Amino acid sequence: MSRPVTWHTRGRFNSYPLYYFVPSHTRNGRYLVHHCEEGGHVQLWRRDLATGERRQLTQARSEDAGWAIWCEWHLRGVRVHLSAVSPVTDEVFCFEDDAIRAVNVRTLAAREVAPMPEGRLSIGQAAVSPDGRHFAFIHADKAVFEAQMREREALTAMRQFDWSADHQRWRDSIPTTLAVLDTGTGAIRTVVEMPFHFHHVLWVGNDRLPVNHPRGEPGMWVIGLDGTGYAHWRPPHAPGAHGAVVNHQVVTERGVVYEAVEYRADGRTTWFGRFDPQTGQFSEGRLPLGGYVHAGFDPAGRFDFIEHAGPLHQILSVHPGDPLEVGELVRLNSPDHEQQRHHAHPFLSPDRRRLFFTDWDGDGFAQICSIDVSDLTQEPH
Repeated sequence: MSRPVTWHTRGRFNSYPLYYFVPSHTRNGRYLVHHCEEGGHVQLWRRDLATGERRQLTQARSEDAGWAIWCEWHLRGVRVHLSAVSPVTDEVFCFEDDAIRAVNVRTLAAREVAPMPEGRLSIGQAAVSPDGRHFAFIHADKAVFEAQMREREALTAMRQFDWSADHQRWRDSIPTTLAVLDTGTGAIRTVVEMPFHFHHVLWVGNDRLPVNHPRGEPGMWVIGLDGTGYAHWRPPHAPGAHGAVVNHQVVTERGVVYEAVEYRADGRTTWFGRFDPQTGQFSEGRLPLGGYVHAGFDPAGRFDFIEHAGPLHQILSVHPGDPLEVGELVRLNSPDHEQQRHHAHPFLSPDRRRLFFTDWDGDGFAQICSIDVSDLTQEPH
């Protein structure tokens, strides 16, 4: 049975957190940082979860600011899904026009940290290192990327672009760079350049960067902060990997949690797993589900849950079994939607008592919600 839902945002405009691989809360859990499309531009806002008070953090006016490869491209404002909060200073780093800016979520103090490298465009999810020293981000040649986006948009409109057959070829044609910004000095340096498109960069410790995806297929690879040590983690041909490819992963205190999908002509099989970055070993179990799955984010890595979009759109807890057992935490109003702004993208609050997610209100706008899961996450004394 679904749990009672608290609605943290309302209005005839979409609101949604930062991309759920990175925290949307400040360290003490008081403020939630989120996107809001009120007024016709996407901006970052903070919400005081104790009082409900809200404050706007950015005044961005970037054109075509949507996360283009997986979401709506023709949004405007702050670059969508590419911001990240420092776990040390509570500054949120974001991309506005041709600059990287930071706003302190608590004090509202704002600064321009650095200009973007000339002729480059931020195109992937970013993250701040655990020690707060580095902001890792992904960029590509602006002219090349926008030309490729226009081509894909035109071919899609003419029904001559097939996502199953053409997307991988399209992605592999866009050279992409992984860079890190020194959050104190603003100095930017390249970690690695690749001849293909990748997105989502995270941190394991302060010196390794897991990234989605390798060339030619979904999956996760890793590289050192110094640009050495490239490795493809848990490739589909590894023993025990079932030929399944990793789609999403989150870094937790107990390893990298992920879902991996085996695609077949008659459907798909999804596996839920945990990868140890120190040993390279992994364990996983089969989910008793068809449809689309997102692994949920518990930074402690002690509570397993997923977003699942099949005949129903749900957030489910995951429990041991063969196959794994699942239990419904909440049933969502939104359908399985292509737009990332409408995905549930579930994650726990810093105190691990509430599970946050995005869902549609009665008017079909994305809003930020939460449910109480303290009975499932709080260890007995």
